[in-house]
Amino acid sequence: MSLPSLTEADIREHTAGGSFERGQQYLADGAVHSLEQTGEQTLRAKVQGSDVHPYLVSIRFNAEEVTNVRCTCPYHEGSWCKHIVAALLKTLSVDELPRGEPATVADLTDDLSRQELVSLIERLVEHAPRLIDQLERERARQTEDST
Repeated sequence: MSLPSLTEADIREHTAGGSFERGQQYLADGAVHSLEQTGEQTLRAKVQGSDVHPYLVSIRFNAEEVTNVRCTCPYHEGSWCKHIVAALLKTLSVDELPRGEPATVADLTDDLSRQELVSLIERLVEHAPRLIDQLERERARQTEDST
């Protein structure tokens, strides 16, 4: 699957408080690293911000639009942060994105707190109730292995 058709105006529409302009500056400064398409509907990038470690950006999409965005930065205003903007703007400037390996469980969960992990597991079980049986079996196996 190819990326949805995006324009700068589309990206700007999802920002607030100067995030678009700061994202443009991050792109101009070369802060977007490792931009790659993983799987058929996911982009990942590392964007160097003010922290010593780059922020990890994940963007999910379908044929028509961006469907979900996530960044490890602390910005929680309900709009796209400058790191997401910079990564998406970079996609506008490349003909083809390199293909990367699909994300691992560790990639997707390493920045989550215990409560966020529990909430994630609860939502997964809501969508696939049989997972609770597998969780019980794995938990029992862990208990046996530790004794």
